[in-house]
Amino acid sequence: MIHLEFKEEEKQALSYERFNHPHPRVQKKMEDLWLKSQKLPHHQISCLCGYLW
Repeated sequence: MIHLEFKEEEKQALSYERFNHPHPRVQKKMEDLWLKSQKLPHHQISCLCGYLW
């Protein structure tokens, strides 16, 4: 498994872009990454983002 570390300024940028980026698909990806930056496990992120049915 890949371990990702996010700097505080990266977390802030993700937090901003998940609501303010002009393209909705990019907003979704920023949300995914923001959740990962909050140290949520992959399975929980998948459920929250609708990837598991």
